[in-house]
Amino acid sequence: MKRILLTLPFLMLAACADQMTYPAGIERDAQAVAQVSATPVEQLPVLVSDTINGGKFQVVGELSTTVGKATAFHPNPTPAQARRKLQVEAAELGADAVINARIGNIQVCPFSWACRVSTGTAVKLLN
Repeated sequence: MKRILLTLPFLMLAACADQMTYPAGIERDAQAVAQVSATPVEQLPVLVSDTINGGKFQVVGELSTTVGKATAFHPNPTPAQARRKLQVEAAELGADAVINARIGNIQVCPFSWACRVSTGTAVKLLN
């Protein structure tokens, strides 16, 4: 019974956290996706707007990413790194753009000294 009570908080933390990415991993992921993506990762638009292409698009998926710093001595994750991570995640889904993009402020996250959460909607443009 003691074991269950001791492990329960750790399981709860692990269940509610999305996958953490550190800045060094973003470029590695971008290079891997560039090999299979039709649209170059750096050319995927990331927009705050809720529409693109005159509303002619298909939703591919919802995105939620977290960029963290590995140690207290590393710099805090930047908005540019969070934006780049959204581009990588969208490219993995075969999207052409990200709409409804929201990049959060620095916060404390489990398993990281600081992190920046970003969300958006990956979309495929239609003709």
